[in-house]
This record gives sequence, C-alpha cells and structure tokens, in this order.
Amino acid sequence: MRTEVFAHPVSFRRAPRVEAERLRAAGVDGVRLAYAYHGGRWLLTTSDPGAVVDFPAGRWFARGDHEDATDLSLPALGDEAMLATDALVASGVDVTGWLVGLHQSPLAVARPDLALRNAFGHPYRHALCPAQPAVVRFARALVAETARQAGVSGLELEAFGYLGWQHQSAHDKFGAELRPVDRWLLSLCFCSACAARFAAAGVDGAEAADRVRAAVLAQLADPRPAGGITGDAATALGQDLHDTLLAVRAEVSIDLVRAVACASGGLPLSVRATDDPYACDGKSTGDLRALGYAAGSLTVTSLTGDAAALWRDLVAAGRTGARIAAGWNLDAARTRSEEELVDIARQVRSHGASSLVLYAYDLAPAPRLEWLRRLPRESVGDDAATYDNPPHRQTEPAT
Repeated sequence: MRTEVFAHPVSFRRAPRVEAERLRAAGVDGVRLAYAYHGGRWLLTTSDPGAVVDFPAGRWFARGDHEDATDLSLPALGDEAMLATDALVASGVDVTGWLVGLHQSPLAVARPDLALRNAFGHPYRHALCPAQPAVVRFARALVAETARQAGVSGLELEAFGYLGWQHQSAHDKFGAELRPVDRWLLSLCFCSACAARFAAAGVDGAEAADRVRAAVLAQLADPRPAGGITGDAATALGQDLHDTLLAVRAEVSIDLVRAVACASGGLPLSVRATDDPYACDGKSTGDLRALGYAAGSLTVTSLTGDAAALWRDLVAAGRTGARIAAGWNLDAARTRSEEELVDIARQVRSHGASSLVLYAYDLAPAPRLEWLRRLPRESVGDDAATYDNPPHRQTEPAT
C-alpha cells in the first residue's frame, strides 16, 4: 500500500529540493499537492517551524498559453506548485494535483448569482453552486489547465459538489441549538440553476423552500432535540420531497464530475467522496458507484479523527469496484501515537485501499515523518476491479 501526504506549495517556497528529499527519505511515495486551494492560515511545523503563513484563495501555478476562456477564473498566486512538482519528481515522488474546486470565496463574493443560495434567499460567500453552467465551465477549465502541467500524474478533486452552510474562517456565531438536520437544511441551495433542476424533477422549488424555512424557524424559536438526521429531514420536508431533493443533488454532483473528467485529457482522477447523502464538507455525495465510474477512483477521508466514519465509507466504496484511497489526519489531536497510525494503516489496507493519504505535511509534528518510514508496506492484491478507462471519458456528458 502506498503512503502519500497532502501538502501545500507554501511548504516548498524556501527550499523545494530539501523538502522533497525529506519526504522521500520518510518513505512517502506520493504528494497530493494543492494546485488550487481556498484561503488559509497555516502554522508550519517542518519547512519553517513556527512560521504563520497567510495566503489567499487561488491557483498556485502560472497561467498557461492555452488557458481556457471561462466566466470565472482564479487568480494565479505564483509558480510554487510547479517548482515543488519539479523537485518532488526529481526526488522520485509522484505528484497528484489537488484541486479544491468550488470552495472559492473570492469567486462566490464577486458573483453571488453563482453562489449557493439558501431557502431564505441569502447567498453564501464561500461556495459556488455546482448546478450553475458557468461554474461547471470553471471547474472543467481548472481541471484541464492543471492536467496540462508538467509532472502532474493525476488529479485529486475536492469540493466538486455541494458545500454547506458552515464555514469556520468567517468567525461564525450562533446562539440557537441547531440539530444536524438544521445545518443540512441551511445548506440546501435554491439558486436559479437548482430551481431549474428541481422543476425538471417535478419539485415545486418555492414549496420546498417554504418547508425548509418553516423547519429552521421552528428550531430557532423552540429548540427540539435531535433524532436521526434521516428521520428529522423526512419530517421537515415530507418523505417524497426529501427523497427527490437528495436524488437531484446527487445527480448534480455526478454530472459535475463527469464533465470535469471529460476535460482531464485522460489523466487519472480521484474524487473526494462519501456515502453520507447529507454531507456538505467538500466531499461529493451521491451514488458512489456512479462517482467512481465517472472519475475512475474515489478518495474517502476522515480528517476529524472519526475512524468509524472512515470504515463506513471504505466499506461503501469497496462495493463500487473503483480504486480507493483513504485519507487520515496525522496531526497531534487526531492521531495520538505511532501505534494508532499503524493500526489505521492496517485497517485501511484490509478494506482494500491502495493508498493511505495523510493530512498534512508541515501541519503535523515534524518527528512524525519517521512514523511514515516505519509503516507496514504490504501490497494490496491485484484482484480489485478498477475503472481505468470508463467509456464516457472521451465524450461530452449528457446535459
């Protein structure tokens, strides 16, 4: 089983070859490197220990001569991703371009008509809506441009689907007692493109928004205890509407992944996905088999340290026949000991994953790189089916 890490180009600014050799010496086979990322503020542990690095949202590679014309475009913040890729490849480390697609605050702020819009009519400043045609064009262009970069051997697609209401960097504050279902209801999008998709599925979008508003307002006024999210959601919306909304949202995410797969030029893709239909955290939701078939591979993660949730997604992903990578958080709060990491790695391998991807280089304590070198290296069997060349890769997706 391969050992990989998520990393940001800022970690390679000072000495790209030194950092690349450090990772190779630690037994890292591949880096999923942020080519396009949301804004952040990282406290570094390894490349420049103690440095607090602020960076805006954007792409970390220069615009090329063949840049695709779209209504939206991320600012180019520099060439750090390309410099890091050169150093990593020279050191024998594979590079996957990690794209955080629709979680882009500058674009959502500049174009609120393309942002998620809740049942109260409020646009969200941190997320673009995957049902919007202009957003699909943006995602396709981002994938195509990254796929053309020298040294990139694959793409990791995060936030290629619906995101949610909560966004931690905005100093979110609320005093009401919100249930999981209320957070999900506040995450439902009712923009013009979603309304059109609802109408095509036979849903009255205005009525659906009315039911969402009524449920949220009732909780704000008189908090009720949470039950299971599935039951609470069906109660709030009615079973038929609930089921149809889930199906429409899943279809939108699958359509987006199909569209960007057609733009990848045949480069291998893995989509960050989950079997949880209510997830709004940057993972694509819906039919995992369809997502796996569209992308070729699935990445299932638990970066919060919830091993049970990771096992559930691994089991569900294992039924699809797609190639699977599993992501886990190596930071001090989520992984308490080397023994725990070894156990996670063995469990991930037993569930059929071909790679363990750890989050994140330069955030986890630097001595933990030695843990990676000592991880078991048993190989995964070759009997798992994969979708290396799905037939629709070379065709335009149905609209």
